[in-house]
Amino acid sequence: MPATNVTTGSFVLEVEGQSVPVSSIEGGAAVGVVVIAAPTAGSRFREKHLSGVRYEPIAIAASSRRPRRLFDWITTAWQGTLAQKNGAIIRVGANGRPQSKREFVKAILVETTVPMLDGASNSSADFTVRLAPERTSDVTPPTTLPPSGSPAPGDAPFLSSNFRLNIAGLDCTRVAKIDSFTVKQTPGTGLAEFPNLRIELSSVSATTWRTWFQSFLIDSSAANEKTGNLSFLSTNLTTVLATINFFNLGIFRLESSPVDPSRVVAELYCERMELVIPA
Repeated sequence: MPATNVTTGSFVLEVEGQSVPVSSIEGGAAVGVVVIAAPTAGSRFREKHLSGVRYEPIAIAASSRRPRRLFDWITTAWQGTLAQKNGAIIRVGANGRPQSKREFVKAILVETTVPMLDGASNSSADFTVRLAPERTSDVTPPTTLPPSGSPAPGDAPFLSSNFRLNIAGLDCTRVAKIDSFTVKQTPGTGLAEFPNLRIELSSVSATTWRTWFQSFLIDSSAANEKTGNLSFLSTNLTTVLATINFFNLGIFRLESSPVDPSRVVAELYCERMELVIPA
């Protein structure tokens, strides 16, 4: 299966017996492990040979909450459980029929990348996950797709500009941008590694942020860690499509933006995150 992104609907993820459309899928190929031997005496070249096979990670992008089973998988992974799942990635032709199928066995979810959010952008905001399969194999595609799950009520695409940030005690009304961040799971242990957050906001609404920065960092008051949440909204800016809850937030940098002096940039650490998809 070619490792290339294509238009929405051209790829389907099959997991737990159901198929869901996703924005793109790539990877999962079987690749030989090439070993380069030490040069022998008098030789002018190094011998090479194969030593086993590895399977490339599978990257899947989702632009809405329609693939609910994929988001449930993310939720479980962020809780520290590396659930192994079998499934397949299917490429669908313009006629709606499967063209190719790559099955995967005992895949675990090892990375989730949350898209950049920017109030000045109308671009799609795709969640991207990386699966690490134990094995993959290309098989004959079926004549029809597996049954699909029902669309979530009020399902809508994730857009970069449609978000709302709330952090207890802070003025978040003029947050302009939140950089993309990636949550990683360590294979074997299930340990989730939650990244720092980089947030840009208007300097005129940064008073509460400066107060927190002074008390938390300069005055060293660790008791001032905060909780918060990030909501992905539909186009009406009211319906919540997905929420990420933040726990034990601490601010460690606050300075003027080097690009736009009317903004300040805050960097926060976060001990734990939780993904919630409304029922």
